[in-house]
Amino acid sequence: MGPTSASATAGCWAARRSRSMPFSRKDLPPQAPLVDAHVHLRDRKGINDLASAGIAAARDAGTRENAGQDQLRRQRGPGDPILVWSGWALCKPGGYGSRIGLPVDGVDAIRREVRRLKAAGADIIKVIASGIVSLKHPGVITAGGFTGNELTLIVGEAAEQGLGVMAHANGEDAILACVHAGVRSLEHGFFMTRQAADVMADRGTFWVPTVGALARAAQAEGVSQEAKDFVSHRVKEQVAMIGYARSIGVPLAVGTDCVLPDQNYAAAYDAELEYYAQAELSGDAVRDIACQGGAKLLGLV
Repeated sequence: MGPTSASATAGCWAARRSRSMPFSRKDLPPQAPLVDAHVHLRDRKGINDLASAGIAAARDAGTRENAGQDQLRRQRGPGDPILVWSGWALCKPGGYGSRIGLPVDGVDAIRREVRRLKAAGADIIKVIASGIVSLKHPGVITAGGFTGNELTLIVGEAAEQGLGVMAHANGEDAILACVHAGVRSLEHGFFMTRQAADVMADRGTFWVPTVGALARAAQAEGVSQEAKDFVSHRVKEQVAMIGYARSIGVPLAVGTDCVLPDQNYAAAYDAELEYYAQAELSGDAVRDIACQGGAKLLGLV
């Protein structure tokens, strides 16, 4: 759930950038089928937030085991967004991910949980392939993640069940391990490098950068000025890498990493669009990423 431990509690606050007219949903055609490829739904009110923001489809990117998400999907009514569900994430014991996932260790445990997720109705497998961006120790990624061989096993077992894999990963090593293992999408991807992006382009791996998640986390109470300065720099680097990734053909999708319900969700989605605009992408390119990019990632087109 997000690149930092604070993102779950910081809400979907979305600061407007320096430009006087920031890019937003209002700059897209009416009724554009917007997709949010990375949210965390708590209850029916979260679906209402998506619908109110004009979101046509969303991917729930991890909940704790037995959180009732399948029941939540059955509550969808006419006009509600399409929901794609990952179920509980798979994480390593002792590392990041236990809040939204189940620790698994060893071949048998991995295979068992992938099959359990399939039986529970998961549309995709979520794997925690790294730790999070630390705000207590700026520049550090916390402990967590699977080995390359374990990731390959997860991807292979998921494929046998007819499922793809979405991977939470930060740092070049974790990103490359995920891409080489064959994940469908890379979530967050802070500390992305050109080398990693090049490999993603070659493999056709989707990237969901969730820039706003880190920016929001820096606004949480108690975050040091050093951490805020670090985040400001890291956000600029992430935006620059979005521009590079788009230029070389990395498929992109918009994801807010918001925990819903949240009264500021619509503003958070607008803020995420603005980051793509800051990457010097055209309005048509932003629309393509927000609509077609997300729809392709979710398997809707």
